[in-house]
Amino acid sequence: MKKNNIISLQSDGRIYYMQAMKKKHAERYSEARDLLLRAHELEPYNREYISELAYMTASSGQAEIAEQFLIDMFVRDNFDTKYYYDLSEVNIIDEEPNKALLFGMKYVDLYDDNAFYDELFEIFEIAEFDYDELVQEADEFIGMFIFQTLFMNGNIEASLDFLYSLDIEVQETREYRNQKAMALLFLNKFEEAQVILETLLEEDQTDMNALSHLTLLYFYTGNMEEYSRFLRKLEVVEPLDEDARLKVGLVLNFLNKSEMSYKLLYPLYKKKVIINFQLLHALAQSSFNIGKEEESRQYWQELQKYQSLDEIHSPWKRQEARDTLNRIIDVYLQSEDPDMRMLGLFKSSLIAPSDIILGSPMWDLIDGFGNKEKLYTAYLFNKLEMAKIDRLHDGLVTLEGIDATDEEMLGFIDLIRQLEEGLNTSKFEGETLALAYMYIYHNSEDDSLLDISKMNQIYMRQLEDAVTLIKQNE
Repeated sequence: MKKNNIISLQSDGRIYYMQAMKKKHAERYSEARDLLLRAHELEPYNREYISELAYMTASSGQAEIAEQFLIDMFVRDNFDTKYYYDLSEVNIIDEEPNKALLFGMKYVDLYDDNAFYDELFEIFEIAEFDYDELVQEADEFIGMFIFQTLFMNGNIEASLDFLYSLDIEVQETREYRNQKAMALLFLNKFEEAQVILETLLEEDQTDMNALSHLTLLYFYTGNMEEYSRFLRKLEVVEPLDEDARLKVGLVLNFLNKSEMSYKLLYPLYKKKVIINFQLLHALAQSSFNIGKEEESRQYWQELQKYQSLDEIHSPWKRQEARDTLNRIIDVYLQSEDPDMRMLGLFKSSLIAPSDIILGSPMWDLIDGFGNKEKLYTAYLFNKLEMAKIDRLHDGLVTLEGIDATDEEMLGFIDLIRQLEEGLNTSKFEGETLALAYMYIYHNSEDDSLLDISKMNQIYMRQLEDAVTLIKQNE
């Protein structure tokens, strides 16, 4: 038997890496990045590929993406500080001297890399600075920068784990204890957070960070007496410095105390004392809430420079979502008709952003619903798996996709209940049943079953069987 003469490519990423290096030397950075991405996908733990992928991404004009990628790898690899070198290089490419120098100095200090120190010395002319002072500044900056990056991206557990990875002397500073308490608070570890915050306030009653976080804690835990007492303190105390003013303003914004929040935060923006994502996000929200919609849109546009957010999260879209939810509550969830309530639950699951439903009055109403509605609630919001509910839900999703009316959807809910009571529907999917239902009862355009089969890529036989099943139920 002749040998197979087909030449197979290597299953590792080396071939893509070698091609990428050729593109790099030709200064075709975007092409090099794409090849390195393929190499990284094949060998995700190859540090050479990771470094070059970050450099080519930054060289392609996407330094923020490169930096976030390196931080993700840093977390994945148990906070491997060798990534500080790559973070320094990416910021050199992006011409961010402060971050480049501080990440670089910390790497030099950790690994005694004299060659890299000489490179930093030449680039940044750091001869006039004291070495130990630079390293101390790097410690302070890197710790807070990485913590806040992880926290703001919703990776709160990683942000807390990162704090625990720092030197104990750093962890015990007031600033880092406050950050630790904030992370614990957002992870619902209220007792641990409370111990830290109360200790901080015992040491210094003017600690506005601790006061703000403890106010939030009482709000989350439902201790309304203490919450009201601490909120009054926040509203009457004038923060002593800009950082404290920012923290209090952010917390008041979170608690929907928009007028006071705006009063504290706007001067920071106007004087350009502090301008960052958090400030702009809070100003966008608070200004919208006090009727300054045009100003809110300005802040929203500006914050995109720091972190791109979909408009669905904007104050005006969130308000639209709240208005929609309130209408669903009024029209559907307060209905005496259980099918209407089921439809209301389905519609509430479509609301975006989804966090709008948190703390909504709908949950009090659901407590009084019947078992089927409660099961559907668990299916929608708690990931309960149940085949019967799958059929109903998938059918409703299909009907929503073709702009079915409430009357048509209610008819489908009633049909599913009748079918499940009398016939075996286990082999039928919700989408098929929904399309068959519409074909029989609401086929305004006189589509044939063949048309429906082709448009929705469903076997003709399945549709025919579903039609037969539904007609048997009549």
